[in-house]
Amino acid sequence: MNNAISLSSFDATERISTRALRPETYRHLLEHVSTEKVAIARGAGLSYSAASFGSGVVSIDVTRFDRILSYDKATGSVEVEPGVRVGRLMEFLAQRGRYLPALPGYPTITVGGCIGFDIHGKSQFHSGNFGRWLQEFELHHKDHGRLTCSQTREAELFQLTQGGAGLTGIITKAKLRTLPLPGTAVEVQALPVKDLREAADVLRAQANDADCLYSWNDLNLRGTRFGRGLVFSERFVDAQPQQQAPRATLDLRARLPFRVWNGAATTAALAAFYHMQLRSQPQLLSLEAAAFPIYGKEYYYAAFGRSGFREYQLIVPFEHWSGFITSLEQQIERARIPVTLGSLKLFHGESENLRFCMDGICLALDVPASRRASALFEELDKLAIQFGALVNLSKDSRLTAELCQQVFPEYDSFRVALARFDAKRRYQSRLRTQVGV
Repeated sequence: MNNAISLSSFDATERISTRALRPETYRHLLEHVSTEKVAIARGAGLSYSAASFGSGVVSIDVTRFDRILSYDKATGSVEVEPGVRVGRLMEFLAQRGRYLPALPGYPTITVGGCIGFDIHGKSQFHSGNFGRWLQEFELHHKDHGRLTCSQTREAELFQLTQGGAGLTGIITKAKLRTLPLPGTAVEVQALPVKDLREAADVLRAQANDADCLYSWNDLNLRGTRFGRGLVFSERFVDAQPQQQAPRATLDLRARLPFRVWNGAATTAALAAFYHMQLRSQPQLLSLEAAAFPIYGKEYYYAAFGRSGFREYQLIVPFEHWSGFITSLEQQIERARIPVTLGSLKLFHGESENLRFCMDGICLALDVPASRRASALFEELDKLAIQFGALVNLSKDSRLTAELCQQVFPEYDSFRVALARFDAKRRYQSRLRTQVGV
């Protein structure tokens, strides 16, 4: 298929009419890549940033390439095509007593997309980023042909592609490492916390006693209640789950014609969620319900309406967390905008290229898209620079080259390495233009 279609970022703030291809076979895929001047791969299209489309760029849909190619019973490694959805892969592995620890929050996201942004799951501190479980992949580039990449073969390209937003070429297959499945269900305990500082303290105190750890926080409260919420501690258990696998309530990209998330609706919904979770703890969830917390809650995104929403996600070094919280509360109060989601996670690792990974506390917050949201996020950019934080390229469609250069220590080396490999800039996107690489 070769048509002009309308594509948008998942947060609905970036839209474009562009040509798109959906090849059926590898022969067609490679033919299209060879004949198009500039292209970019597209999977589920659930990136919040404009990573899979751009002006004058042909978006190549790889979702037809969705086979599980092989599985090694002895080692548990699995080889898949880039369009395999992580929900299907999880089900395949669970039936064989295995699992992939680093999973995104929705089951239709593709493996290729997970590699392209080196995604993390609910508990990066325990599971790392997706690249931790990546053994090797095959990459096709118009000027270099097919290349097999791993830590020992094409090692620089192996690292450059992880979190490289699809700018090194099109992945045609990938081999992943898995672990034995520790249980048949997940036990979840919600621990109430009075504010954002206590949430971070509880996360750090509980880090070694849980299989998965994250928080939910209300960032609309002020003073001593700023960030009141819950820390969710999860453990694998052998039991019959109380809550079975969820089912999608509507298309994840669906948007209502009007916005629901105003100040009053947000206040009521967050208070109801907080008290409901306290009453229903602990819970026993199915593996799928635990792995994909967004699944079955698509109405949350639909309620932002057609104008969409914005998400800011950053990692703040532990030593700067207290000062950052004070400044964050001040900026949210000045913005006078409802914050529909606040959440914390612990992170561990080192920053490399443009990957979202370093030691610290990760904060994510959602707000309805508006001029006030844009103004707030500009102030959050300043806080990121001030407190030495790292921002997530996959979650924000308005990040700039100037900001990325200041917050990513290896921004310049990534840009140079990418220019050396993709000298003719065969792979383009609006995101690439925005961040200046």
